[in-house]
Amino acid sequence: MECISFEKEGKMKEFFKNLKNVFDALTKFQFMRFCVTGSLGVITYLLVSYIFRRMLNIDPEANGLTSKIPLIPGFIASVIQNYFLNHFWTFGKETENHRVSFKLFGKFCGVCMFSLIPRIFFYFILYNMVFSQNNSFIAALGGIVAGMFTNFFGSKFVVFRFKEDTKKLSNEAA
Repeated sequence: MECISFEKEGKMKEFFKNLKNVFDALTKFQFMRFCVTGSLGVITYLLVSYIFRRMLNIDPEANGLTSKIPLIPGFIASVIQNYFLNHFWTFGKETENHRVSFKLFGKFCGVCMFSLIPRIFFYFILYNMVFSQNNSFIAALGGIVAGMFTNFFGSKFVVFRFKEDTKKLSNEAA
């Protein structure tokens, strides 16, 4: 049996400390704030899309590219709103010394786009293999939950994590 070296043991402690930090973030209010922000984003998306459909007199039941045009402003409005709410409210402690910026917004958009991968993947798996195409609502909900977790962790560790935070963690560990 191989002995655990001091170096490996230190890395394991750091791993479990980081895992505990993630768990703490999920069980505190930050994750709930993220969920509220996302829910408000859905409402904004639906409302703005509805308004644009009415303004452009587009039938929501119509098929084709033209019927999807009103969804674009709804998506853009919800992403902008979610970025600001996440910046100032959800991750407010992390961003208190950082301004809103196009760079962070670009990262946020990238994380949102990346989160579509697990969302679509889980939807496809649930829709085609689990529910035998009987319940697309549950399959969509499963995909949304998968995308939400990816989006939360991406926002927390990619978008709203700053170098000072990393330095603080390494100083606290020492």
